[in-house]
Amino acid sequence: MRFNRLLTVMVLSLALVAAFSAFAFAGSALDKVKEAGVITVGNSPDYPPFESIGDNGERVGFDIDLLNAIAAKMGVKINWVTMDFAAIVTAVQSGQVDMGMSGFSISPERAEQVSFSDPYIASGQVIVVRSDSDINFAADLNGRKIAVQLGTTGEQEADKIEGAEVIKPESYNIAFMMLNNKAADAVIADLSVADEFIKRGAFRRAGEPLSFEEFAMISRKGNEDLLGTLNKALEEVKKEGAYDAILKKWNL
Repeated sequence: MRFNRLLTVMVLSLALVAAFSAFAFAGSALDKVKEAGVITVGNSPDYPPFESIGDNGERVGFDIDLLNAIAAKMGVKINWVTMDFAAIVTAVQSGQVDMGMSGFSISPERAEQVSFSDPYIASGQVIVVRSDSDINFAADLNGRKIAVQLGTTGEQEADKIEGAEVIKPESYNIAFMMLNNKAADAVIADLSVADEFIKRGAFRRAGEPLSFEEFAMISRKGNEDLLGTLNKALEEVKKEGAYDAILKKWNL
């Protein structure tokens, strides 16, 4: 019995040492990115003007251009991984992707799950209705149907509206299609996204913004070295004027 116990203890000890050694020499997220020369990014390209798929099938948008500029400063290429917006945080947490950039608003709830970069743009949630709608204020949404993309801060704002039925499709393309087809009475979306869809259809904003928000890149907790490098590159892009040029290109 004593021998068996001793043997068990030795085996467990060796296993722990091996696990610790593997962890110690695994390298940081930044080391892995530099060694590979590629940063893997979770993105949901259904959020114009920040990210969408262009006429030729290419990924386009403010976030896309900004991260391209940041990656160039870091000397790495980008591997964009397309996924549902609501799945990106989980992919970041599990290490499936190095980071996420897809119009993520900084929020206390997300801060419990991932770490944020410095903010790169400010925005807020607004109500969008059909041009002929009698809805003019948030209070008018009592008893109405609101469509909002699942997993967004727009969803959080919609859930606060008393008496409203909140419908949560997987993308804003579907949400605005529902609004256009009268399957929903309103959509709550980021200001810039709302304005982009207003350009495309017979929609208008109703009332004042419901919130003030800042967008940031996200990465797994503990990846502060990677986020620090992203922040440094973002600051350089801003100082050199490329950031302002990208803002102007996307009318932000």
